[in-house]
Amino acid sequence: MIERVFVSSGYLSTALMAYGVAALWLHPDSLWAAAVVYLALVVLMLTPVTRVVVACARYVRAGDRLSAMLTAGILGVIVLSGWVAWNR
Repeated sequence: MIERVFVSSGYLSTALMAYGVAALWLHPDSLWAAAVVYLALVVLMLTPVTRVVVACARYVRAGDRLSAMLTAGILGVIVLSGWVAWNR
């Protein structure tokens, strides 16, 4: 499951980036094309966060409380660092 998340987000990010770059090449002043490129970058950056969320959900379903708590702690650190970066 986690592998599918990585592969899917990689394909999605690559497709969005290719579309956005091609659209920017054809229409350099297009705000839509620039937005698609930024969306591709956001998808690429959220891939590790998605992996942690999926891993935490799998640990909870499997009943592995220790691993679920550790993974939730890692997710908390990621969220906290994003919040601190956003508020600077």
